Amino acid sequence: MMLTQKEAPAARSAAIANDVRHAGSAATAGRHVPARRSAAAHASSRRLMLVIAGWVGVFVAVAGAWQLAAVHGFINPVFTGMPTRIGTAFLEAITGPALSIDARATVIAALIGAGTASVLGIGSAFVLAQSDVWRRIFDPYFTVLNGLPRVALAPLFLLWFGIGLMSKIMLAASITFFVTFYNTMVGVDSVDRDHLLLARAMGASRLQVFLKFVVPSAVPSIFNGLQLGFVYGMLGTVASEMLAGEHGLGVLLTRQAALFQMDDYFATLMLLALATTAISGTLEYIRRRLLRWQRAHVVKV
Repeated sequence: MMLTQKEAPAARSAAIANDVRHAGSAATAGRHVPARRSAAAHASSRRLMLVIAGWVGVFVAVAGAWQLAAVHGFINPVFTGMPTRIGTAFLEAITGPALSIDARATVIAALIGAGTASVLGIGSAFVLAQSDVWRRIFDPYFTVLNGLPRVALAPLFLLWFGIGLMSKIMLAASITFFVTFYNTMVGVDSVDRDHLLLARAMGASRLQVFLKFVVPSAVPSIFNGLQLGFVYGMLGTVASEMLAGEHGLGVLLTRQAALFQMDDYFATLMLLALATTAISGTLEYIRRRLLRWQRAHVVKV
């Protein structure tokens, strides 16, 4: 539509005013972005403080009820211990031979056994995933072996490998292997088939498909298996030590239970839980670092 000479300046003025309003709106929105980020960070900090307060509150409530029940005779502290005395025993444990000798022996055996079994379990899963025939051949054997109770194998390992480090390593490995193996298989099976077809259609080699699609998709399941495997490996190591051993937290627990040293017994359990939590927390930190690309693509509504 043609504008007259009188209408043209008015139209240009209106267009300029409209551009100024849009520029002002964009600038205002830009100023609001840091404010929104600050508000989100503040809300996240508040949630973290609430969680920490919840942890402390639950601990104080349970320990307080336990202490009052022991003091007023509702429970027998000879069999249940007392939180204040357990705390003292725990401080003595982390500054004495319980940490430097026994905890060290348990953690070393668990790390060697679980670490070796994890490598073998993950590698076996990746290899068998490449062939449906080999997978079907080995599946019934793995199912039978996984169904064996590990505690029943502990006496055999003690006979075969002696009362020492190797029997603990083997029991921890026998538990961890199948945990990591089956979790890795779940991760491999969860790969998006459309992505695999697209990669092959674009000429990707089997190695490229494996490294670019299969492994990244399996990483979350692998780390779930690693966390569970190392925890169960610690439990298997302690179980082996409780049957027979020279050093370790399991040996310490057996001796303290036999002597009715319940305060020291619970302190040793706390030390065991602390060591297991530290290993699991380290694996969780590594998992989060490796999977930052997943969180970067998550859109919050």
